[in-house]
Amino acid sequence: MPAPIRPSNAPPAPAPKRTRVEPQEIRDEQRVPLRLTVTRGVLGMELYEPIELGPIEVSRLGLSLPNLKFPLDLSGGVPRFRHRRGELEHLELRSSLSGLGVYLERRLRALIGDLVRPVSVFAKRDSLSVGLVSADAAFAFDLLWAPDGRHARFVISDARGVGLAGPPLAFALRALDSAVSGFGTRRGRLLTVEDAGSLIGRRVLPAIGARAPAAANVRFGELAVSGDELKLEVDATFAPLAASADATRALELAGLTLDADEALARGDLDAARAGYLQALERAPRHPELVRLIVGIDSASNERAEAAQAMLVESMPVTRSGLAGAELSWQLRDDEAARQAIAEATQREVFAPLAAMLWCRLAERDPSPLERLAALDRAVGLAPGLEAPRHRRFHARLARSDVEGALGDAEHLEAMARGARAKHAINLETARAFMSAGFVSEARRTFERALRYAPDDPNATAGLARALVQAGRRDRAASLLARAITLSERKGKSDAHALIDLALLLANDLKDLPQAIARVRQVPASSERLVEARFLEARWRANLGDIAGASLAFGRMREAIELSSTPPPGAGDYLREAAAFERTTERDPFAAERHLAVAIRIAPRDGELADLYRAVAAEVAEATRLRRERRL
Repeated sequence: MPAPIRPSNAPPAPAPKRTRVEPQEIRDEQRVPLRLTVTRGVLGMELYEPIELGPIEVSRLGLSLPNLKFPLDLSGGVPRFRHRRGELEHLELRSSLSGLGVYLERRLRALIGDLVRPVSVFAKRDSLSVGLVSADAAFAFDLLWAPDGRHARFVISDARGVGLAGPPLAFALRALDSAVSGFGTRRGRLLTVEDAGSLIGRRVLPAIGARAPAAANVRFGELAVSGDELKLEVDATFAPLAASADATRALELAGLTLDADEALARGDLDAARAGYLQALERAPRHPELVRLIVGIDSASNERAEAAQAMLVESMPVTRSGLAGAELSWQLRDDEAARQAIAEATQREVFAPLAAMLWCRLAERDPSPLERLAALDRAVGLAPGLEAPRHRRFHARLARSDVEGALGDAEHLEAMARGARAKHAINLETARAFMSAGFVSEARRTFERALRYAPDDPNATAGLARALVQAGRRDRAASLLARAITLSERKGKSDAHALIDLALLLANDLKDLPQAIARVRQVPASSERLVEARFLEARWRANLGDIAGASLAFGRMREAIELSSTPPPGAGDYLREAAAFERTTERDPFAAERHLAVAIRIAPRDGELADLYRAVAAEVAEATRLRRERRL
């Protein structure tokens, strides 16, 4: 260890603190966090407080000042020597895994979609692993430490993922391009920060008022991790570090696949596949190369059999991970796919990715029991991840497991952050309960949604519909009216609430005039406009307003003709309109117009065609009689 020499102008016993590097010129009279040292009879300088450099802390930095003639006058202290070019002797870098995750999150935020968790960085022996998870995808890869003297190097290994729009390795390559932009380079799957000690010296020392040192003689040491802390040392006395066995194998593979990896990073899958095939000729049956080719081929049904033949020659299908599972599903071998996913999850150390693999199995497995079992395992692996629990909620609801579904709904609410998110998840689960016919549970969940957003028209209307099913129609009518008022305050009337309230008024409260008034409020832009016009016409006819009913049926037909896609039930509505015009109004001409539109909607309806011919005959007869009267 160098022995510090305290110059006359150095502060007495400085308290530990950190300096954040900012590019600026430091004047001679400003404090510089350096002090003089003597190492092996050579004068030098070292930092006496840490320097923050992005996510990295330069905790120690020592340099020597060669070619000085003794005796030396040290009375000037650091300012007298800080403009001399030194040689880097020692550098210690520290960071936290969580801090690296925050740094990567800023750069990888859009890689696989909006992230639902912070980026995870965790350590293995001689390597780091990076994991990302979004609502529908998860992704992870390893970075093996393989320094080359003074050059810092990592090599990508074991890229894997689920829910990605392409091979996981392609995402890992793009992730590194974003992560090291500005200070490192990536060639193939090898990341290099050349002359890293010199680079850090240039970033740190000029910013604190000293000259950048030479760093030709330093070498990197081992990657050391203790808890959340990561430490790297660079020293002029270190012997060249031998790469681990895993890193050596990864470096050999990186040399074989350089051109193919570059093509993959560009998104040129055909060129990448051709490159991996060439590499496979040089390294036959290499499992990683086979998995890459199978992953590319599994996206094409035309290559499924060829990919399977290559896979079977190289490894058991159960060792092929998601790529082999997808291939097995294409070939309708569900059991092989299930075993491949099960083994991949056992090997996976990034719990969200393992959970999403079980979710993928649940999507594809034809057995309802196996799907639910897969989702149970997914939730057990990552209980705080929303996607597996959300899918299990719907799976349990489909099997009428109401208690289990309620438990998942409560967990989803607890996981949501903020009142708006809690309201949204309660509204979604309440609607699901309602659609499945579980009215009591839907009512409770709608009420929970209203706790977080009391003035939400959707939750208010949903609660009203649940109360209708429960027989509390008076209270339901009041809530529907409130939902309509709340929706109007937001600038658009809720057509669904308007029609629901109108039906309640007409069928239960026997108030047809008020029901008609409500359906008249349905805006012309609503998808339920045709239904509203039909109900208005029917109820006017029931009240004896024949002319009003005829006008409403006409407006209904016009709305159908103007719609790009006729709404459900449009044919039946027109048939009833034609019957009304034919029997009540005794106007075969109006009836024919309704039926003509109905035939355009359902041209193969034989009964409708017969009815149209009968009405057309009446129209012809009425036309003949009119001509005779004129004569």
